[in-house]
Order: sequence, then structure tokens, then C-alpha cells
Amino acid sequence: MPSKRRFQIAEVIWEDDFIYTKDLIEKDLSFLCPVVRSTVGYFVSSNDECLVLSTDLYQEDRDEEYPMIIPWNSILAMWEFQVH
Repeated sequence: MPSKRRFQIAEVIWEDDFIYTKDLIEKDLSFLCPVVRSTVGYFVSSNDECLVLSTDLYQEDRDEEYPMIIPWNSILAMWEFQVH
């Protein structure tokens, strides 16, 4: 059965924090900088602080959803697409 929910698709270019998966000491922190990412997903919601994207939507209602929360101050550009 198709999902009853219809969301716009959004592409967001944003700066994400990047952390190596190793222990860092304070002198190593000088090389860290945001990584520019391009993310495409369903535009689920937004508020004054962030927007919420989801790359997957379940066809049935389920408790587990894995949203991506992107702060507005990290967003460099954004486009919305109506596909339904």
C-alpha cells in the first residue's frame, strides 16, 4: 500500500562538522574544518532552528524513523522539488 504521506524532495548543501574516528589531542584540532555536503531527502519538517530530512519513508507507520537534522546556520543553499 503506498504511503499516505507526501513530502517535497529537498537538496541541501551544507557545512557539516567532520571528526576523524580517532582520539585527538588539542594541538591536532587546528586542522579540523567543516565539510561541505550535498544531501537529498524528503523535507519532513522545519522550525526556527533546523530542517528535518529523511532519506527513507516506510510504507507503514513505524516507530523508528531516522531523520537528518540540519541547523539553518549550516545551510549554504537549498532547493525544494515537488514530485507528486
